[in-house]
Amino acid sequence: MFIPFRRTVERFVGQASSGSAPFIALRPFQVDLGRFSPWGRFVRNRQAVRDAITSEIARRRREGTDGRTDILSLLLGARDEQGEPMRDEELLDEMFTMLLAGHETTATTLAWVFWHLGNHPDVVARLRDELRRVMGGGPIEPEHFPQLEYLDAVIKETMRLTPIATLVARRLHAPARVGGLDLEAGTSVGANVYLAHRRPDVWRDPERFDPERFVGARPTPYTFFPFGGGVRRCLGAAMATYEMKIVLATVMPRVDVRLAPGYRMRPVLRAVTIAPSRGLPVVVERRAV
Repeated sequence: MFIPFRRTVERFVGQASSGSAPFIALRPFQVDLGRFSPWGRFVRNRQAVRDAITSEIARRRREGTDGRTDILSLLLGARDEQGEPMRDEELLDEMFTMLLAGHETTATTLAWVFWHLGNHPDVVARLRDELRRVMGGGPIEPEHFPQLEYLDAVIKETMRLTPIATLVARRLHAPARVGGLDLEAGTSVGANVYLAHRRPDVWRDPERFDPERFVGARPTPYTFFPFGGGVRRCLGAAMATYEMKIVLATVMPRVDVRLAPGYRMRPVLRAVTIAPSRGLPVVVERRAV
């Protein structure tokens, strides 16, 4: 069951890095002309993932979840304030979001982290010093996270300089005055993440990759918002950051990650996110312990 399901998910996610990605993201092209059209393939791949998740939910309900600690089993055992379990539709939405929205975005941000680290050996050295001091050569543990300030700063600086989403958009439900303009209900407005993160009146030397700017400092939600803001701020922000810290704290002490010789990075659109071209090819070498 696992291998076919993994392939199903990979086939669906793979469309985000294919040449058809812009046709998936743009509404005028979201027309199903069969499985050979970009949107048609997207719809069928999406349905295959949903069918696989629905089948697994049904199997777990039949067989029970005793002794299991995976996310789906925990959600199946969850109860609301009235003691009611989650409906299949709710479970499907949660798992679909976990598998897809929480996968591609985190992986893309990590690619950008390795891009910046590949160009800043001084940052790599300081990051490794912190990991060695805090973790002592062992695996990362929950109590280590509050102490890894520079690791957190590296991730934040990556999201400042190369946010994977460059615009946070909202549709007005009522007339509003924004920036001196009177806007009607139904108008779409957006905050440009990319430009806000590079304002010279807010960020010192804004084009420079400098994690130090986040050490001992907390940016305001109006100047730094890689996960969006307000009541619709990304629900997975904490989890995504947690995942990235685990990956970096596990990888960096063990291997050297160098950009592939001759690689010239171009930012490319992957459906709705911006990623380094070619998936960021790197050369990995085991470090001497």
